[in-house]
Amino acid sequence: MVPLSAAMPLTCWVVAFFAPRLSIVVPLFIACLFVLLSIPITSRRGKLSIPACVGIGLGAAALALAMGKLAGRHGVTGTAVGILVSALFFLLISAAVGSLLGLFFYREPPEE
Repeated sequence: MVPLSAAMPLTCWVVAFFAPRLSIVVPLFIACLFVLLSIPITSRRGKLSIPACVGIGLGAAALALAMGKLAGRHGVTGTAVGILVSALFFLLISAAVGSLLGLFFYREPPEE
C-alpha cells in the first residue's frame, strides 16, 4: 500500500487547500455568523416574540429547502446564479438555526 504522502505531491495538497474561493467564503461566513447571532440577541432583549421566532425559523427552513433544490439543478450548478443561490441557501439556514437558538434565549419583555 502506497502512503498518502507519496500518492499526492505537495503541490496537490496546496491546490486542494486553496481551492475554495476565499473571496466568497469569508464574507459569506461573516454574514452567516451575523445572522446566526443577531436573532438570539434580539430575542434575548425581548424584541422578538416566540411566534416571530417560530415563523422566521419555519419560513427560512422552507425557503432554504427550495434554494437547495434550485442550486442542485443541472443548469444552475457552477454558474454565477448557482453561487448566488447557494449563498442565499446558507444565509437562510443560518436564519433558521438562529431562530431555533432564539427560542432558547427568549426572555419576556419587561412590563411597562
